[in-house]
Amino acid sequence: MRKNQRRMIALLVAVAAALLACAAARVNSSAQTQQTQTGTTATVKQVSALTPQERRGKAIYLRGESPTGKDVTAMMGEIDVPASTLTCAGCHGLAGEGKTEGGVTAGALTWQHLTKAYGHTHPSGRKHGPFDEASFIRAVTAGIDPQGNTLLVAMPRYRIAPDELADVIAYLKRIETDRDPGLTETTIKVGTVLPGAGALAAAGQAMRDVLVAYFDDLNSKGGIYSRKVELRVAETGTDSAATAANLKRLLTQEQVFSLVGGITAGADREAVALMQAEGTPLVGPSTLSPLSGSLQNRYTFYLLPGFKDQARALVNFAATKPELKKTGVALVYSDAELNAEAAAAVEEQAKKAGWSTITKSVYPRAQFDAAKTVASLRQQGAGAVFLLGTEGTEKAFLQEAARAGWTPTVLLLGAQAGGGFVESVPLAFKEKVFLAFPTIPTDITPAGVAEYRALLEKYKITQRHTASQLSAFAAAKIFVEGLKLAGRDLSREKLVTALEGLYDYETGLTPRITFGPNRRIGAQGAYIVNVNPETKQFVVASGWVAAN
Repeated sequence: MRKNQRRMIALLVAVAAALLACAAARVNSSAQTQQTQTGTTATVKQVSALTPQERRGKAIYLRGESPTGKDVTAMMGEIDVPASTLTCAGCHGLAGEGKTEGGVTAGALTWQHLTKAYGHTHPSGRKHGPFDEASFIRAVTAGIDPQGNTLLVAMPRYRIAPDELADVIAYLKRIETDRDPGLTETTIKVGTVLPGAGALAAAGQAMRDVLVAYFDDLNSKGGIYSRKVELRVAETGTDSAATAANLKRLLTQEQVFSLVGGITAGADREAVALMQAEGTPLVGPSTLSPLSGSLQNRYTFYLLPGFKDQARALVNFAATKPELKKTGVALVYSDAELNAEAAAAVEEQAKKAGWSTITKSVYPRAQFDAAKTVASLRQQGAGAVFLLGTEGTEKAFLQEAARAGWTPTVLLLGAQAGGGFVESVPLAFKEKVFLAFPTIPTDITPAGVAEYRALLEKYKITQRHTASQLSAFAAAKIFVEGLKLAGRDLSREKLVTALEGLYDYETGLTPRITFGPNRRIGAQGAYIVNVNPETKQFVVASGWVAAN
């Protein structure tokens, strides 16, 4: 994990914990943390992984999406539509078993069935011999069976590249034995990735304790559709490559069905690429840089917004202030990767909000010159300053501005406000300093507190690293809700589809969560919090502000 991202996560944990602690203060348990692994041990037969070609064919079969980005089109008479709206699996079943709906029978598409030597007789009376690869391709593209008969009009004709048809055929030859790993009739094996050493080790242990307890409690109540959840844990590595390697071992050796919670900060791109390649859902990882969209990030579901969405929310909040819309806007940020990404989001959103000119000031990390920056921005007449800096930057800027008698509105990301920030805000900046936070105490409902407290008390877990514990708890709750919605006939594909249908879900611990086919961040936006320098307290300045 990159050093600056470790520091940012640690700051986020510390600041969020300070905000959330008051809501969870009723939890008072000081016994030793439970260390046991949840679930019963069940022998799971190793599942042979799909080849790259079979995996590509599966994506087309299930979702009508070309993994290479090529167009796949379905034709119904004179109407052309994306194949994603008329998928093979939609009519023929996830396992190619065939289905009958509305009086129309879509036959089985397993290769063994298609190629049976004695051929096929359909309910309509149409007869033909067995398929081979050439006749299957003709049926898909031209609607003609091996006997030369025209297929039913309910069967779309597809425009699809030859190599991708070959991928589909490769998958149909495997579809009968394609089973998601980590599933038996009695168990669901899940994994998580957590730091076991370094600055975040204690937070990682706190998250592990909650996940272990949550699934153990779930199992004691019968599990999900009589399946019990088994948890496996991998540690983050010293860098992104090591973390990705540990994750890959979790997927290939432990063969987990899904990943839940954990921390992917510093290895987000690697984790998302791995989940995409393996087709493994990942629900609720903690990071400051979630990757949005779904085409290249179909399997990863984040709960809370990262820096970019929080920055956009800050801009949208500032845009509601008439006095700020009439003034100059300055953007000050370090050249650290996370800050540069957030700064780009600020600039883009500010232009959408109507600010045509934005003064930018970029400084090398750890080399912030407060006096020079204040003098320059004051001379340029900036009335609003978005400050995205390294720890200590915000304090130095505010104190230097106060000495100069200049008090612009300053907008920050809460995770970057280091220890003692509230106490350091000069009195002159009353109602002038605003911070974005992904969650605040009012997100925690009485029911959420009661559920959290009951789990800690039952399993003798000490309340510590509250934000981390609540993050793990919320991720587990959403994962289990997805399992319930997916049903008894569980698969990774059904879990992903179920999560995509989650709307305004109340965890009792976070903002309400909504996912969708093109939405992979459950809460997109931020709360804006003000600083009262007289009382040395945070004060909520607005309700939830959307990022878009």
